[in-house]
Amino acid sequence: MNTELITHWSDYRNAVRQTLLAATRSIRIFDPDLVNPCLENPENALFLRGFLTAAPRNTLQIVLKNVAPLRNNSPRLFKLLADFPHAMQVWECAPQVRRLTGAMLLSDDRHALIRIDQDHARSRAIVDDAAECRPYLTRFDEILAEGGTPVSAMTLGL
Repeated sequence: MNTELITHWSDYRNAVRQTLLAATRSIRIFDPDLVNPCLENPENALFLRGFLTAAPRNTLQIVLKNVAPLRNNSPRLFKLLADFPHAMQVWECAPQVRRLTGAMLLSDDRHALIRIDQDHARSRAIVDDAAECRPYLTRFDEILAEGGTPVSAMTLGL
């Protein structure tokens, strides 16, 4: 078991990168708006593209409280959503879930980055420990079960 406490944003972003790199089949994210994990930066977006193309079974699930930053400021992630609709799903969470204050990044069932409060970098990184990750995986499934609005990369209209 390897657990690390993170207190600075630069360390948090490094932990995001390490948690992403650990993924071999699934990435699950619950976040207020995807601004702080910096998934839109070129390196992370390129990794996510490689991850989604590496195997047809690889999946990326994202649940957000606010999808406006994704729609307005994340062309790389939106392109991934358009290119991999079978492997990448994004939802805006149900209203009753918006009161939750933390964030989660889960890689496979063994690695996690848990931010305690959405406004602060204070986080817990869990490396290669399925037992420690299990409660967070359960919580992510509960958040999904609450429902929400799917986000599509397609623009509807005339």
